[in-house]
Amino acid sequence: MLIGHKRFISYLCSIPRDRTPQADSRRQMPSKMLIPRFLLPAQGWRGIRFPPSHSFVRVRYASTVHPPPPPPAKTIVLAKPDKFNPPSHGARLRGNVLPKYYAPELSLAEKAAQKIRHYPGLMPPEGTLAHRIWTNHTIHTVITMGVLFSLGIYTFFLNYAYNSPFKDLVPPISDLWKEPVYFFTAWKNVIIMHEQDKSTKANDHRMRHLDDLAKRKLFMKMHGIDPKEPFFRIFGKGEKMRPDREPAPSKAGPDTPHSTDEQEKPAQRKKWFGVF
Repeated sequence: MLIGHKRFISYLCSIPRDRTPQADSRRQMPSKMLIPRFLLPAQGWRGIRFPPSHSFVRVRYASTVHPPPPPPAKTIVLAKPDKFNPPSHGARLRGNVLPKYYAPELSLAEKAAQKIRHYPGLMPPEGTLAHRIWTNHTIHTVITMGVLFSLGIYTFFLNYAYNSPFKDLVPPISDLWKEPVYFFTAWKNVIIMHEQDKSTKANDHRMRHLDDLAKRKLFMKMHGIDPKEPFFRIFGKGEKMRPDREPAPSKAGPDTPHSTDEQEKPAQRKKWFGVF
């Protein structure tokens, strides 16, 4: 390797130098021929020289001593819970085969004992009096209708006690036990007087309405207003259309009955679309 470098250096030294004036002038003015640094290519990562890898020697010593094995892990034993706590997000089970309880299957004796045992918060066992009462539809119907009937009776009497003009004559509830005959008789009289007073007020209101209607008709008749219904006032009764050509006046005098009928005959109105 060193012999090759020496030969290359001796070869360079043996090359004759240029002794011309042009060469001397070029050597004397090196600053004019320099290339600006910003025009030269930037030195990237390729210009970095790394030392050869064989210059670094890595020695690895294999160890023949193995580390001791770790001690065996102790088995974790959970404490027994006070009651069964089902998992909050258990595995989804099939809908057709769902377990009724998380325990071994009960024996026949245990199943028979469950049928006659009363559990708090649950329906009484079958065959007991409490179970028959809770599952009897007739008893529930009687209780429901009895409550509704009682509320209706209470509302009926409360209406007379608060809204009747004769509420001062209503006997107190204490008289029901002291004098029941007087209590019911007084209530009967209050109800009769209340209904009579209501009938009288309704009859007076109806008579006032009829009087107003008769006065209105008389007023319209005296002032020549057609007493038609509002519907017929707007749409009419569907009279025949008035002819385009008016009939010639008759030569008869105004005193004749024929001329009187023609004068009293109302004018015919034109209908819209042949209906109104």
